[in-house]
Amino acid sequence: MQKTLRLGWLWLTLLLIIAIVSSFVFGPTGFKITALAIPLTIRLPRVLLGIFAGGVLSLVGAVLQGLLQNPLVDPYTLGVASGAAFGTSIGLLFGTKTTSLVLIFSFLFALLTIILVYSVSRIKGRITKTGLVLAGVITSFLFSSLTMLAMVFSRKPLTQTIYLLMGHLGIIFTPANLILFIIAGILACALSIYLFSYWRSLDILATNEEAAASLGVDARKITQEIFIISSLLVALVVSLCGSISFVGLIVPHIIRLVFGPNHRRLIPYSFLLGAGLLLLADIIARTIAPIELPLSIITALFGVPFFIYLLKTRL
Repeated sequence: MQKTLRLGWLWLTLLLIIAIVSSFVFGPTGFKITALAIPLTIRLPRVLLGIFAGGVLSLVGAVLQGLLQNPLVDPYTLGVASGAAFGTSIGLLFGTKTTSLVLIFSFLFALLTIILVYSVSRIKGRITKTGLVLAGVITSFLFSSLTMLAMVFSRKPLTQTIYLLMGHLGIIFTPANLILFIIAGILACALSIYLFSYWRSLDILATNEEAAASLGVDARKITQEIFIISSLLVALVVSLCGSISFVGLIVPHIIRLVFGPNHRRLIPYSFLLGAGLLLLADIIARTIAPIELPLSIITALFGVPFFIYLLKTRL
């Protein structure tokens, strides 16, 4: 067990290091040791943002799949991504030109989505796992439609909204943006560590709720707390990077196939693998075409075939 744990940390950390180095070396302008301005001012923020987004989405996906016992659940099932996207489209529609203000709009609407999903899923004073999933899906459809409506009424170029809907790491960091990112990073670290503290409870809940209750695990309380914390983490990611698909869905499945379902390994390993894979996807997105592609195009091209394989052989 300990040997497997050490090997997992070793290989996944090595993959992340390779992805970080590759992110600095590969790009449309290449890499020159004599000209470090581009790597430090442009690619370093992308690397940090990629680690933040890929790691958090994968970690949240692993926790939600374990909590809800549903292999199709991903971080966006709860509808927060659609709410954040709608907030951004509203900011652009009403002429908000400052990127930091658009990010704030996005996060505020994500918070409103959390409240809405929580209220809709609360039936007779109780929150159920099925209610959370259904409320999240319905809310996601609602805000996706409203986002499209805002895009139709907007007379401005839709590029920024499209990239938000499909994800990107190409934020231009101003001093204000940098402060927001630092705050988001610190908050995400604290919330991620708090989610990891539930690993034992998630292992117990994976058996059945009756057995968990006999061991003193309050499934109702844990469900509510994990929903709120996971939603806040997703809101932070979407506000900065947009909706990046398949990372939070596929990465936990890969970790389970290789290292097993124990959440003590699953949660941190998912963070490492998700961060590394998203950085590699970003390299492909900004090098294979004349313009930078949205990240969800790349993640879907690799994620869909893997999920079909998983569906045919494992599920």
